[in-house]
Parts: sequence; structure tokens; C-alpha cells
Amino acid sequence: MIKGIHLSYFLLYIIVILILQLWHVEGFVIGIIAILLGGGFYYFYQKNFHKFMARLHTLHEMTQVRGIFASVVSHELRNPMATIQSSIDLLENYPNNLSHQETNHLFEGIRKNIRRMTRMMDDVITIGKLQHNQIFCHPEETDILSLCTTICETLRSDNQSIEITISDQVIPKLKVDPSLIDLILSNLLNNALKYSDQPVELLINFKNNSLIFDIIDRGIGIPPYEIEKLAQLFGRCSNTGVRKGIGIGMFLVTHCVKLHHGRMQVCSQENQGTHFRVTLPTFNG
Repeated sequence: MIKGIHLSYFLLYIIVILILQLWHVEGFVIGIIAILLGGGFYYFYQKNFHKFMARLHTLHEMTQVRGIFASVVSHELRNPMATIQSSIDLLENYPNNLSHQETNHLFEGIRKNIRRMTRMMDDVITIGKLQHNQIFCHPEETDILSLCTTICETLRSDNQSIEITISDQVIPKLKVDPSLIDLILSNLLNNALKYSDQPVELLINFKNNSLIFDIIDRGIGIPPYEIEKLAQLFGRCSNTGVRKGIGIGMFLVTHCVKLHHGRMQVCSQENQGTHFRVTLPTFNG
């Protein structure tokens, strides 16, 4: 692209000088015009060259990210698919040898892994939309308790629970974006459940025309020097161990909080737990 512009401008420069000479324009005038054209060419070339190199660098980074993304997601999808397949094989081949409890356990495992795959694919689609600026904040009248209860019911399991505490100050219906809140809470609560073996707390408060969510767990915590890594795509902490994840949840949360014109705070201590506070402005009045 730059090479083509360079050649075209150079040819135009030569043609203009030749025309001026054919018209017998004074030599000093041709010199001044030549200097002006040369200066214009240099400025134009430098300006577009830097733009071109910046776009090339961005394209290179996006290509690398997409390659890593495709590799990581395909790897992460393979595990739940293998679990689903093995469970189906057991149910098909040994239906009479399984107790009612074992059968229910296999079905619950299938449902859990399908939810995991669905959530992962939804996150992939959302990241694509974020990168193309296709997600916006669309506030609407929302039943906060109903929304949060539905999110928690979707994430709950037999082994862990989410304890919801809603303040008396919370107005039953507030004007917020339920889709963004769903993405924020689903990812924060899912992480809290994943990295903790104890019940997770969700506290909901309303203050200064803002909706405040506190997500508290007593799990493995986050190393202080790695908190900044959370907002990065594929950013995962060094103490996650064998717990599965691809490092896109907090990336989504960070961007969704910004889209809702809110802010997020995190307080964490290793082996003690993590406390996320998300403050989102409401649009009532």
C-alpha cells in the first residue's frame, strides 16, 4: 500500500516539474514548487507510513490472539465433550447395572458440562462483539432480585451454594442493563465457585443511585502481584492449579463494567479468599 502511494506521488512530482519546464516557467519558481511538493510528499509519506505500521502491528497481534484463542477454546471444549460421551456410553451400555443415584449423577454431570460448553461459546461470541464494538449499554426496568436469583440457580451445584443477601435499600425494579449484569455476575460467581470449596456470598446493595454487588469467597485467593493480570485476555493466576479455565471471564467482566459506566474493586489474600465489589450506576430518573 505505502509502496504504491510512494510511486504514484513520485510520478506526479516528475510530471508537474516537466509541465512547468514545458511552460517555460522561471527556474527559481520551479525550484520553490519542487521544494513545496517534496516537503508535502515527505510529510504525507511519513504520516501514512506510521499509520500503516500501526495497523500492521495491530493486525499481527489480532492474528496471534485469534490463533491462541482457537487453540485454547478447542482444547477446553474437548474435556467436557469427552466427559459427556463417557457418561452417555455408561448410560447406554450398562443401564441395568447403575443405581438410581448413579444415573442421576451421570445426568447431572452431562447437564453441568453442557452448561459449561454453552457458557464458553457465549463468552467467545461476546468477545467477538466487544472487539467489533457491537455491545452497548441498554438500560431497562429490571427486577434485580429475580435476575440475581436466576443467575445463581443456573450456576448452583450439589456441592456448592450461593448465599444471596439483599439490602432493604434496594428498589425492587431498577433501570439497568440486565444482559451486562448477567455477564458480570455469572463470570464473577462462576470463578468464586471454581476457586473455593465453601459457599459463596452475593451481597446486593443500593446507594447513591448505584447498584452495588459484593461477591465474596473463601477460596485460594489471588496473588497481589497478579491482580492486574485479571483484565487481560487469557490472563490466569499462577495458583489456579488443575482448575479448568481459559482466562476470558475477567476480561469480559472488566469490559462489561466499563460499558455500564461502573467500577470494580478487588481485595484478595492468598488462601484466605477474594472480595469483588462492582458498583453500577442506575438510570432511574
